[in-house]
Amino acid sequence: MTLRDGDPRTVGRYRLEGRLGAGGMGVVYRARSLSGRQVAVKVIRPELAEDPTFRQRFRREVEAARQVSGAFTAPVVDADADAAAPWLATLFVAGSSLAERVHERGPLPVAEVWRLAAGLVEALRDIHRVELVHRDLKPGNVLLAQDGPRVIDFGIARAVDGSDATALTGTGVVVGTPPFMAPEQFLRAEVGPAADVFALGSVLVHAATGHGPFDGAHPHAVGYRVVHEDPDLAGLPPALLPLVGPCLSKNPADRPTVPDLMTFLAASLSAADGADGADAPAPPAPAASPPPPAPPAPAAPEVPVGVSVAPEGVFGPPPTLTTEPAEPPAQGRDQDPGPGSVPVRSGDDDPAPSKPETGAPQRGRRIRAMVAVAVVVALAAGGVAAWQGLRDDDKGSHGSAAGSQGAGSGATAPACGPDGALTSAGASALKPAMDRWIADYQAACPGTRPAYAPTGSGAGIQQFKEGSADFAVVDRTLTQPQAGAAAARCPGGKPVHLPLGVMPVAVVVNLPGVDLLTLDAPTLARIFRGQVTRWNHPEIAATNRGRLLPDTAIQVVTPTDESATTLAFTQYLSKVSPTGWGTLPQSSLAAVGGGQGVSSALVAQAVKQTAGAVSFTRLGGEASGLTTVRLATGAPEPVTVGTESATAALATARISGTGADLAVDPDFTTKAAGAYPIVQLGYAVLCDRGNDGAGLARSRPFLASVVSGDAGSAGSKAADQVGYGALPPALAQKVRETLATLG
Repeated sequence: MTLRDGDPRTVGRYRLEGRLGAGGMGVVYRARSLSGRQVAVKVIRPELAEDPTFRQRFRREVEAARQVSGAFTAPVVDADADAAAPWLATLFVAGSSLAERVHERGPLPVAEVWRLAAGLVEALRDIHRVELVHRDLKPGNVLLAQDGPRVIDFGIARAVDGSDATALTGTGVVVGTPPFMAPEQFLRAEVGPAADVFALGSVLVHAATGHGPFDGAHPHAVGYRVVHEDPDLAGLPPALLPLVGPCLSKNPADRPTVPDLMTFLAASLSAADGADGADAPAPPAPAASPPPPAPPAPAAPEVPVGVSVAPEGVFGPPPTLTTEPAEPPAQGRDQDPGPGSVPVRSGDDDPAPSKPETGAPQRGRRIRAMVAVAVVVALAAGGVAAWQGLRDDDKGSHGSAAGSQGAGSGATAPACGPDGALTSAGASALKPAMDRWIADYQAACPGTRPAYAPTGSGAGIQQFKEGSADFAVVDRTLTQPQAGAAAARCPGGKPVHLPLGVMPVAVVVNLPGVDLLTLDAPTLARIFRGQVTRWNHPEIAATNRGRLLPDTAIQVVTPTDESATTLAFTQYLSKVSPTGWGTLPQSSLAAVGGGQGVSSALVAQAVKQTAGAVSFTRLGGEASGLTTVRLATGAPEPVTVGTESATAALATARISGTGADLAVDPDFTTKAAGAYPIVQLGYAVLCDRGNDGAGLARSRPFLASVVSGDAGSAGSKAADQVGYGALPPALAQKVRETLATLG
C-alpha cells in the first residue's frame, strides 16, 4: 500500500516506503535503514503520544521487548519513545498475515494448523520468559514466513511484573482485538500469560475454520460472548479439539500453560510423524483420574455487559459478587441480564497467575485436563450445532417481509412527548433525512422543538457525552473509543444503538450511450483494483449480453477520505468476492492507478465531469443525475439500487447487539429476489439506563415516529426521496419495543 498524503516520509533514521496497515495504536509502515535493511515501523497515534502515562509505559515495555528473541518472533530493533510521535521498528518479515491467508484461500489444512500452533507456542514462550504478555495475539499479528510463523506487535504488550497498576486502558484505549481477547481483559481482572493462551485458542479456530469462536460486528456483543457464551467451534476438525478446547476455558486457572502446550504439541507432532498429515490426530489420552467437577452455576447470573474505557473497567464497572436470586432470563440471545455482577464461584477465585506455572505435577494435571475437556467438547458437538442453528434462526428473525414500508406506514399521528427542546447531533450523512423527519414530527407535535446539528459522528458522540445532545446519530456502529466516551453519559448502563433507517450505496457510472449496466461483485472488485480497465472487457460483457459496450477506458473515481460508505462497499466486496477483492474491509481507499482520488462529498460531481467514470456513493443528492448500476447477486434477476430494495436486504440481517443494543449486521451475501445488498444503517445512540428523564421522554416518541412512518408517513416518504429507506416491519417493531425499556 502506498503512502498517503499526510504520512511522514522518514521516521528516525528510516525512509518509509509504504503502508503495511493501521490499527488502534497507530500506523505500520514498511521502511528501510541507511544500509538497506528492511524494517516495519509502527508510529503511535497522536492522542496516545500526548499521554505521559502512555509514554512511560511504552518506554518501559519497549525495553522489555528488546529482550525477546526467538525463531518465531519479529524482534524490536529500534525505537524512540521520546519522539513527537513515538515509534518502534521491528525486523521486516516477508509474507502475508494469517488473516490475509485465510481470507484469500480459506482455512488451513489440519497438518498446517498443528505446525502453526507449535510455532505460536514457541513464540509465546519467548515473549513470556522476559515477563511480557502480548495481549493482542490475533491473525493479523501472525505473519506466515517461508520457514514458519512470526508473532509481531509485542513491543506494546504489558509487562507482568505488576510494577504498573495503571492499565493501558486508563488512557482511553482498549488494548486488544475483541474477538481474540480473553474474558479477563473485558472484566479488567489481572491479565497474565493465560490471556495469551486464550487468544491462541481463538487464533487456531480462525485458522482451521475461517471464523473465530466469538465473531461479531459489534464490540459489545463480542465482549458479551467472550465472557459468557460457549465458543462457536462449528467446522473445527475433531483432531484439534483436544488442543483448542482447554485454551478457551473462561477461568484463566483452567487453561494450560505454555509449557503444558509445548509438552502436548511435542507428543501430538511425534504421533503424527509418518502419517500423511491430512488429518493429523491428537495423541491418545493418557490414563488419568477424572477432572474435578465444575462448580455449579446459578440459574440466572447477573453479568456485566457494557463496553467502557472509563477507569472502572473495559466491560462495565468492576464485577461484584451476588448471591441474590435473579428472575429467570428471557429466552433468546437478546437478553440483558444486567450490569456489573458475576455469579459466585465455589473454589479458587484467583485470577490468572502472573507467571506460567512450571511444576511437573501441576503440568501433568493440566495436560490430563486438556484431554478431559476435549472429550466434553466433542460430546457437546450437538450443542454447537444447535447453538449455530439458534444463530441462524436469529439471523432471519428480524424481518421476514421484503416490503418497502416500515411498520405502521400510513399510521395515525404519533403520541407527542413533553413540550420543550429535543436536541440531537452527529453524522452529516443523515442530515437530509433528519430534516424531513423533524419537519414531519413538528407538524404533528408543535410543542416539541427537535433540532439536529450535523457535526460528524465523533463530535455527535462528544456532545451526547457532555449532555448537550439528548441522543447522538451515527452512520455506523461505534468504535471502542467512541463507546467508551459515550459510556460516561450512562451511569449504571451502557450506550446502545437503535436503527433509524437504511442507506443504500449506489455504484454510479458516466457512460455515454449506455443507460443500463449490470455488474457482479468479482468484476466490481477487479475494476476497483485496476485489473479490468476497459468497458467492453469480457467480464463486463458477460453480465450485459446483447448490449453494445464502448471500447473506452474505465476511469475509476475513488473516495479517499474515511467514510462509512466506503466501509459498506468494501464489506460487500470482501464478503461476496474475497478472492477478487483480496483484502479486508476498509473505511478509506487509495486512488486506483491513474484514476481520481476525491473526497466522498465530491464523488458524484467527479463522475459527472468524467466520461467513462465509475464510483460509489450514497443514493440520493447529486447522485440522482447519474446512471446507477444493477447488481447481479445470484437472484433470478439483477437488482436495482433503491430504498425499497435496500429495505428488502435487511430482511436477512441479524442483530449483533445484546439486550437493548440493536446493532445490525447486514447480510451482504443475500441472494433474495429484489434485495440490494450494499447498505449502511443510520443509528440513534442513547443509554440503556441513565438517560436524562426529560430528554428521554421527548426522544422516545420522536424516534418511534421515525421508524414507524407515523403522522401520515409524510416524513418517511420525504426521507425516501433523498435516499433513506424504512426499516423492515419486524425490525421497526423491535426498535419501538426497545425504546419502551430504556431508563
